[in-house]
Amino acid sequence: MTEHRRRASVLSGVALVALATAASPAPAQTAADQPATEAQGGIFTALGRVILGAGRARVAIDTPQAVTALEEEDLDREQAGVPGDFLRTVPGATGYGGGRMSGQFFNLRGIGTGTSSDENRIIVSVDGVPKYSEQYRMGSFFGEPELFRRVEVLRGPGSSILYGSGAIGGVVAFETRDASDFLTGDNDTALRLRAGYNSNGGGYLGSAILAHRLSERLEVLGALTYRRDGDYRSGNGTVIDGSGMDAQSGMLSATWRPSDDSDQQVRFSFTRWHSDQENANYAADIVAPVFGDIDRTITDDTAQITWENPAHDNPWLDTRVQLSFSDTEVDQRNSTALIPSDLFRDSTYGYRTLAFNARNTITAQGENWENYLTFGAQASRQERRHIAGGNPRSTHPEGDSLRYGLYAQNEFIYDQRLTLIGGARFDRTEITPTAGVPAAFMRSATHQGTAASLSAHYRFNDNWAVFGSLARTVRLPTLDEIFESGFQGGTVSLGLRPETAYTREVGLSYSTAGILDGSDTLDVKLTGFDNRFRDRIERLMTPGQPSYGNIARARIRGVELEASYDSDTNFGRLALSAMEGFNQTSGARLDSIPAHELVVEYGRRFQDYGVEAGWRGTFVAGATRANGDRFSGYGLHDLFVRWTPDRGALAGATLQLSVNNVFDRQYQNILDGSLSTAEARRGRDVRITLGRSFHW
Repeated sequence: MTEHRRRASVLSGVALVALATAASPAPAQTAADQPATEAQGGIFTALGRVILGAGRARVAIDTPQAVTALEEEDLDREQAGVPGDFLRTVPGATGYGGGRMSGQFFNLRGIGTGTSSDENRIIVSVDGVPKYSEQYRMGSFFGEPELFRRVEVLRGPGSSILYGSGAIGGVVAFETRDASDFLTGDNDTALRLRAGYNSNGGGYLGSAILAHRLSERLEVLGALTYRRDGDYRSGNGTVIDGSGMDAQSGMLSATWRPSDDSDQQVRFSFTRWHSDQENANYAADIVAPVFGDIDRTITDDTAQITWENPAHDNPWLDTRVQLSFSDTEVDQRNSTALIPSDLFRDSTYGYRTLAFNARNTITAQGENWENYLTFGAQASRQERRHIAGGNPRSTHPEGDSLRYGLYAQNEFIYDQRLTLIGGARFDRTEITPTAGVPAAFMRSATHQGTAASLSAHYRFNDNWAVFGSLARTVRLPTLDEIFESGFQGGTVSLGLRPETAYTREVGLSYSTAGILDGSDTLDVKLTGFDNRFRDRIERLMTPGQPSYGNIARARIRGVELEASYDSDTNFGRLALSAMEGFNQTSGARLDSIPAHELVVEYGRRFQDYGVEAGWRGTFVAGATRANGDRFSGYGLHDLFVRWTPDRGALAGATLQLSVNNVFDRQYQNILDGSLSTAEARRGRDVRITLGRSFHW
């Protein structure tokens, strides 16, 4: 048996054992004696939540794709310091880059590293606005956890149809808070104040959110936050230099309806994240003393205005049109680096993107069938700028990227049991360098590509269902990959071909209710996937040769198991991911592959007292990088409690306490680099958050 086949057998065994374990709390039942969760009216688990980003809104467990929705209660329970903390209970998804707010990256199913352009294999959005930033030794996403009310994670390239053909790894979609989240009943004004503290690093947080209803048709919201965190200590007491940071954030949003009985609404939002740090680590994602320190100012703006018209009385209209703007700027100065390089000169980096997105859904239905056709168009213009010491750099060229996309997706439902979804997309880019490129190559490069997917979901009865999908997507080359030169003596790469990914997914889901009492619900979803990549674009690092080339074929395959249980008194989640990935050209392991991981969470609600308490265990297997570095496995234990009194003088207050890494375990994550650069993660950390809401 070959090594690859042996690994595949292990993954298959893990999947079968995990499914049997997760489904074992309830005996096998038929549709007659055990109705579905929705029919019984039980509590909805995490897998029973509605997914908005997969086309037509549908429940997560009935979606023929691996998707997870994190709601406000999940986000608040995390007491997150950085956005990546939100992904801790999502199988196949990881936030990494240390605890620094400016070092955040995402990894979905083994796609996503801190290297140049790899962020383009995952689409990240805020309120539908695409966010993208690429800079050497810097994170790709900046955001304040306090401002988000929902996160959807769509794993795999099946999401490429609606979001863009570059979504090889998937999509992480953030949604900011809205006035309706705080306004209740007849109250026209709401104020929420929160303060937080964490012991490891001596960090603190302060936030204020004000929501007001100006009329029955217009609501507005304003928010301000300040967060500061010092250098944290790892489990053995080592202080991780440069891991602390401070940031200020603000948000304004408004929602307006043309009339009291109108389906239409217009929503506007603007957020700003800002950090001004002296003597910060040049490498925002790792400890690297040779790079020295630098004074760094980061400003990230996101703005959008969206018109939606569900038109419930018109099957031809369900329209959404959005105009958005994103601007990320990083100013660096006063470097103390020990390496003589243009990288460390006083510099300004930035991305500015203006985008337009419009789509509509047509509905048709008969006696026992429904059909939903969604089609739309996207267009964007992105300006990349970089000035170092008054001059552009060839290793970070400036330029403009124009992108156009057309897409259509059709969903057909028969007899409320069989769902078929097919879609296709066409994208075209035109990239024009403006500075930092040799004069002989100052011309536009044009690429185009298509994406297509077909998926099916079949429900046997109220408990069991199967699903599967096939997807093909193309990632078009980026400005860096085409026009970068000078790094390690490389030249421009005008001959690049688009990168293609082929994906197969199969899965099984199980739902039941009334296991222990009449209110509880159990949902289980198991997914197996096999991703193959052709013409993978990688940096060559060979003097005199193009900086990037289509040199690799790669394969990533694995299993994901997500289970959730909920009742009036108890709740729990299980998230398992096990995957492997290798370069089929060289046979080497892909270092973007995370280690196998199991997360188990159990909690109990004491409703008479307004108390929720629980435990979470995170168990990560050992793994070896391509260079032979062996990362040891580890187990972490967290405790959390939340108190929300609903009567008396403290009604409207919330007190949260969590102890993360209870046993102060020393550990490193394989995604954070080789052993020589991967810094140890945070040791024991006590987090306290106190909030109070006022309504009038």
